[in-house]
Amino acid sequence: MKETIIPKGQHTIDFSDLRLIHLAFFTAFAIAIYVVESFIPKPFPFMKLGLANIVVLLLLVSGNVRYALLVIIGKTVAGGFFSGLFLSPTTLLSISGSLCSLCVMTFVIKSKVRFSIIGISILGAVTHNLAQIAVVRLILIKENTIFYLTPLLIIMGIVTGIIIGYIAKLFMDRINGNK
Repeated sequence: MKETIIPKGQHTIDFSDLRLIHLAFFTAFAIAIYVVESFIPKPFPFMKLGLANIVVLLLLVSGNVRYALLVIIGKTVAGGFFSGLFLSPTTLLSISGSLCSLCVMTFVIKSKVRFSIIGISILGAVTHNLAQIAVVRLILIKENTIFYLTPLLIIMGIVTGIIIGYIAKLFMDRINGNK
């Protein structure tokens, strides 16, 4: 009699398990990008591209808002832990900016106005930066002079939004079989 490693009846795939595996993959991928990006030199200490948001953007445009939310939380918490910034204000700024941009991008995607994936990415990046500066003003720097950075953050949001959106578009084209 042959012994089996998997007991009878447990060799089938439950689709809820498959969804959990997909969510774990997307979250792990976003965390890996987040951590690797923390080693890339930045033009300013507070500014980075946000390459992990490619995963979030792809999930959003494919209609997986809940997955996108869970990936945001996972990448922020785990990414902060792995990069050594978990208990720093960086985590609060990251989560607040990400959640605000998720709300704006979800609203735009569900609205009747049609934006390209690059346009959605730009809106998300600019919203992310504006939410972060608002949180900095409310919690860290109690002076309005912090808002002098707003034009720079908007410009950087546009630039990073274009980059992230373009990369996400390349992924979408590849996934959909377009070359």
